[in-house]
Amino acid sequence: MKLMNKLGRTAASLAVVAAATTGVTVSGVGTASAGAYGCAGSEVSGSPRAFYGEGDYLNTVVAYVHTYWDGTNNCEVAVKQVFAGQSTRTAITLYTNWGEKTDSDYYSWYAGPVVVKGVGSCVWEEVDMWDDNGREIAQSFNGDKHNCG
Repeated sequence: MKLMNKLGRTAASLAVVAAATTGVTVSGVGTASAGAYGCAGSEVSGSPRAFYGEGDYLNTVVAYVHTYWDGTNNCEVAVKQVFAGQSTRTAITLYTNWGEKTDSDYYSWYAGPVVVKGVGSCVWEEVDMWDDNGREIAQSFNGDKHNCG
């Protein structure tokens, strides 16, 4: 599974680089197609959600969180808007009525996917990001429960 995540991340990274070198604009806020970023299902209404930084990044969108639903599970990814293309520590935590699940590592483009059972629960999330010097630039919590299954 780790290998597949790395392959998926590599493919996504290459697509962004290819688009950038050919002059095509890549937007992090558009609705992605089913199965994007390794998630199954379709992107839900209200997705993506903007997450903001703190300190020098106050009022700056540091990531957009995309939420997908496949009829059973919720899946989320945090797509970086600052330090995109640079490997910096990035984390997304997806909360449910039953607990939480986190993906945290050094990523260039996005953290996730994080998948949780969605039937009978709402989800809410937190995005944490660090700059290229290891300083935390965001601890952004969205306590608004959404996508209740």
